[in-house]
Amino acid sequence: MEHMAQRASDRVLELLADGQLWTGATLAQHAGMSLRSVRRGLAQLQAEGVTLDSEPGRGGGVRLARRSGLPRMAWSQREVMTLLMGLAVAESYGAPLLATELRSLRRKLGLALGGSERSVQQQLRQRVLLGAAASEAVRADWQAPRPAALAAVQEAFFAQQCLLMRYRDGQAQISQREIEPHYLLINAPVWYVLGWDLAKQAPRCFRLDRIEQAKHLRQSFLRRPAAHLLETIAPFFTAL
Repeated sequence: MEHMAQRASDRVLELLADGQLWTGATLAQHAGMSLRSVRRGLAQLQAEGVTLDSEPGRGGGVRLARRSGLPRMAWSQREVMTLLMGLAVAESYGAPLLATELRSLRRKLGLALGGSERSVQQQLRQRVLLGAAASEAVRADWQAPRPAALAAVQEAFFAQQCLLMRYRDGQAQISQREIEPHYLLINAPVWYVLGWDLAKQAPRCFRLDRIEQAKHLRQSFLRRPAAHLLETIAPFFTAL
């Protein structure tokens, strides 16, 4: 329920950011959600410290207050990780005019969460490994991953739970794989999941764009020793 309220508030905030006056009905229509979800999203925004102006009566509505801003660093662990991964990919491509700023942003984002949240974030960062940019041949073969499969991979990876996949390998052979998704590997723009294949009882690497279907199984697993999974690739990757 909390996750749904956060998603509703994020979508509502995207629409309110244009400064227009919105009715609940028009917000619901443009956001593709129920009026109840919109109201829940507005309540969540106010709880997070976002100031809203409302005008009652016919022709009234709600808008983002002119002097309102986002709560300082009001980001979830996943949002921070997403930003860190994006910045890491940008660094991997080499951006001379932005190099200093990118490093500074990564350091600051690393401090965005505190206490136990920072510890969880640090563990997640150790599971995202960055390597060199992909070769021209691999880039030419890379396709955008399927959104539904990508969502399942993301949920299983962050929750540290098992994943069932329909996978097509480089020779177009289809197989069903049940894995523990331990690491994400980035050879920009190509992404891989390094997991423990439960049937083969061995580490295996899977390209995200070759995952045709995926199901988040919600069966938790313990992290296996990194040396076992990374022994052949460790020289080529660094932790995020």
